[in-house]
Parts: sequence; C-alpha cells; structure tokens
Amino acid sequence: MIETSRQLLSCRVMAVLVAMTAACSSQHTQTDSGAGGTTSVVPVSQGGAGGTIFGSGDASAGSGGSSSSGGTVQAGGRQGTGGASANGGTAVGTGGTAARTGGTAAGTGGTAAGTGGTVGSGGAIASTASIQLSGNKILDAKGNAIVARGPEDVVASESQTKEIDQIAGLGANAMRMLFTLDAANAMTPSGFDALLASAVSHHMLVWVSLYTWDSAHSNAIASALGGGNFYSLTAPAGTTACSSSTPASCYLAVWSRQWLKDLMNKYRSNIIIDAGQEFINPGDASSEAARTAWAAAAKSNIQVFRGQGYTNPLEIMANFQGRDLYCIVEYGEAIRAADTVSVNGEPQTMFGWQAYWGTTDQYYQKYQGALLLGQSQGTISAADAIHQFVLTRTFPIEIGIDNYPADTNQDYQAEIDQAATDSMSWLWWSWKGSTVECPASGSTCQTYVTTSQNGFKGAKPLSN
Repeated sequence: MIETSRQLLSCRVMAVLVAMTAACSSQHTQTDSGAGGTTSVVPVSQGGAGGTIFGSGDASAGSGGSSSSGGTVQAGGRQGTGGASANGGTAVGTGGTAARTGGTAAGTGGTAAGTGGTVGSGGAIASTASIQLSGNKILDAKGNAIVARGPEDVVASESQTKEIDQIAGLGANAMRMLFTLDAANAMTPSGFDALLASAVSHHMLVWVSLYTWDSAHSNAIASALGGGNFYSLTAPAGTTACSSSTPASCYLAVWSRQWLKDLMNKYRSNIIIDAGQEFINPGDASSEAARTAWAAAAKSNIQVFRGQGYTNPLEIMANFQGRDLYCIVEYGEAIRAADTVSVNGEPQTMFGWQAYWGTTDQYYQKYQGALLLGQSQGTISAADAIHQFVLTRTFPIEIGIDNYPADTNQDYQAEIDQAATDSMSWLWWSWKGSTVECPASGSTCQTYVTTSQNGFKGAKPLSN
C-alpha cells in the first residue's frame, strides 16, 4: 500500500481565543477536511467524526470542504466527513488545583485510598468506592446496572457547566469529556473539577479523555496543567518515544500528572478513564498485524495506568479509528488479563467501538462481516453486530454513534433502537451548542436522539 501525503483519523475541530482557520485533529495529528469550512472565534468547536479509512475500495471525499496538506493517508482508503461546529463560552480561571479527598493515588504496588479503601497492584477495588465492571454491564457505586446514553463534548471552559445542565436536562445519564490541555484555552485543574462536579451533581457517568489541538503553538499545555509541549513530553518508562506519530505515549505522560490522579480519585464513583484513545498504526489498519499491534499497545497502556496508581475502570478504544469490532472479539479477553485491578475476579477494563458503519458502499459491513461471521463474503449491519457480538461479550463495550454521512449516516436510529433492546451503552458524537450534531438528518435526528424513549430521555441516572 503506497503512502501519500496525509494520515487522518476522526476529525475534531477546535477553535481558540484568536481567529484562525479550522484545524482538524484526531486527538493525535492536525489534518483533515470536511463540511463546514473555518471555525468561529470561540474557545471550543468541534468537527464530526470521519477521517481516513485504511481499507481497500475506492476513494470518496466527505461532504463539503477540501483537503489540506500535511499528514499521510493510505492509498485506496476513504476520507470521511469533517467540518466545524462552534460551541460557545470563554476560557476562564487562573491557577488553582483540584480539590482532593480521601487520600492519594499511589504508584505501582501502592495504595489508592479514598472512599473505598486500599488497592495495591493486583488488588480489588472496594465494592462501594467506584464505578465497576461486572460481566458485560457497568455498575454504579451502589451496584446498580447503568445503560449509558449521552453525548461527547470537548470541554475547554468552566462555563460549559451550562452545557452539562442542558445535557442532563434532556435525560442523558452519561457523557464523554475531552479535557482540552492547550494553553490558549487557559484551563486549570479547578476548572475541570467544576465540570466534573456538575456532571456528578446530575448523577452522570463520565468518560474522561485528553485533547490537544494547537499545533500553531507546538501544542503547548497550560502551565496550570503542568506545562510542556504535548508531542515533546517524556514518555513513561517502557513505552515508545512521545511524538506526533506515536501519540499514545504523550497521553500517558500527561496522565502521570498528579492533578489528573487527584481528580480521577476524587470522582471515582462516576468516572471511567479513556486509557487507549484512537489507535494509530503506521501500516494497513485493516490487517491482522494492526490488530496485533493494537492489542500490544492496549496491554502496555493498562500496565502504565495501574503502575501510576489509577484504580478507575479503564476503556480501550478499538483499532481502525475505533471501528474494528473484530479486534475486540479477538483480543479482548487477553487484553483484560493485563489488568491488575479486579472486582470479584473481573478485570476492570472495557472497550469502546465506534459503530460508524453506515457508509453507502457497505465497506465496514462487508469487511467486518467477513471477519465476525467467518465467511469470505459475510455482511453484517452495525445494528446486527450490536446484537450478535457486542451483547454477547463477557465485558462491557461502549458504542459510539453519529449522523455524519461518511460514518453512521442514516443507521443511527437502528443502532439506538438495537442498543435499547439489548441494554447496551452508547455515546453520541457530538454535542453542539444546545443539542447533538446531526449533519445528515438535521432536526429529525436531533429530536430522536434527545427526546425518544430509546434516546437520552429514556436514560436512568446513577443511583449514587
């Protein structure tokens, strides 16, 4: 496969406190194109999931926009939609540190004290201390099963507590917060603390990810968050060097900072950590070699998090921009075996799968169908995959859904309905201003996602 000039993953566009053209990021590199043109002058904006698919098949551009230079893309792949969607608010707050309750998250073999007792390497989380994973279910701190439904949202301002109020007001019981690290947004640990506290006050489950976008300033991290340039950080021992081509180690370097340890411990009754964000493989992402590399990286990440003293449940996003469900089926149990934190003998690692299989050429349905069904010409829809493979795992899988034309497209309703039938958790990409993004179907989609009984409205809050 011949490598050309760009490599793309899910395009998430951020705008800053100064005027600039749209800068797309996969949470790894600044690339991409797509619908929407340039971003507006606000601290948070985000584009839709999309990016490059490294599989075979003809090339088709996403709706609108044009490709920018930079990065690499595999020949024969497909480029998804992108585009900008502004989120309001302004960056606020200076200095300050996150409040800390209940003890210290310690290193390898140490203790993570707090509301639930002690956890050493290989130990078990106390039953009332945190979110737990049991079988294919997520349990709240009181042991009740959670079927998570909510949006993903890039958070770059403490003022976004208003958005959290809106999200909870629609009935959503969960969300993913992507913590923006960039100095231009001036976030502080206390700012992220306020956002988490708001979600917890609404009895929500929160997945926490890290995010950076400001390549124009070498991805400089806010000084209150520990400073440094994201792609020049010192990688944890035993991991690959931190760089834009191997960003997993950069994320791990930030996760070693005490303010994050303190926040994750303080709110451990409501948090799952994204320990393996979208995986980058330099070769063909649809190959078995890529799945093997993904599995090795997942195990390494888990070991780093546990060695740093984190005892929260961890989520590993699937290979192939999160869309490779087969890699989870193939390697999920082996990856979980690397987790030294368990509850009742069950490792506290789960997986994320982006069910962006609604492409009109049926690329994913055929490619993944052949793998999942064990046939040379297998075809399976994302809704069928939820029922046949997500539901039947012995561990939880969080499903990602959107309405971008080159992603889930019109399949969103079938996926939401199937997830409701099978009591499976899902998150929506993404939150835009005061509602969810639905570029393919507009208000019809927004109404269904937020007000239907199978959507946000039918979600039940955590009992803690």
